[in-house]
Amino acid sequence: MENLSATVRHADEDRWLASRFAPAKARERLIALYAVNFEIARSAETVSTPALGDIRQAWWREALDEIHAGRAPRAHPALEAYARAHTDAPFLLQPWRTLLDARGADLELAPFDTFDALTRYIDATAGSLMHLAVAAIDASSPAQTLAFIQPAARAWGYAGLLRAAPVWQAKGRSLGVEHDALKQAGYAAHQQARSLAREQPAHLFPAFGYVALAPRYLRDPVRLPPLIERQFRLIGASATGAL
Repeated sequence: MENLSATVRHADEDRWLASRFAPAKARERLIALYAVNFEIARSAETVSTPALGDIRQAWWREALDEIHAGRAPRAHPALEAYARAHTDAPFLLQPWRTLLDARGADLELAPFDTFDALTRYIDATAGSLMHLAVAAIDASSPAQTLAFIQPAARAWGYAGLLRAAPVWQAKGRSLGVEHDALKQAGYAAHQQARSLAREQPAHLFPAFGYVALAPRYLRDPVRLPPLIERQFRLIGASATGAL
């Protein structure tokens, strides 16, 4: 599990940092989720054609379906960790299906048709993953948390797309929307999430605490803040419940 945790930290350090606030068992469940998400998300980067990407994503879809059907996991560290955690307390499956459907957009060069299309992509990717993480900590999460997930994930997703824009451009693809519009939408979503954050149970913070860093990335999507800055921001958010 330590090797998998190191992989997640390298690939998705902010979610990894937030997961450190969880008890050991919940932390392992979050790491398993994030490891699978990383493998799915990088499918578009490891193939040469959309057709090969479709095959790779179908492989992940089938692998997750098998685990949820009670079958042994395929030989992959992320799936093996996921299967162990799933045995202790089942994960949700539908958010994975939604996420995998949306990830098909990663294999296309065309920009998003509209801002609404981009937002639906964020809801299906960042939103589904946050839903999975919240349920992994507490399957009986209250209604106010489910309502909180959408703006919180959008704030993170808008910031994430701004950060990823140079990578997309290097591949000959644009987001199809103005960066200023993304920033404005990100700030608005974060403000909405912030207004709901104090209503959330404290034990769920590790599943979404990284959203406290969204304003920093919206201000400057190019420069990665120092680790110590992000750590102190998360400690403050955890202590106060304010994102």
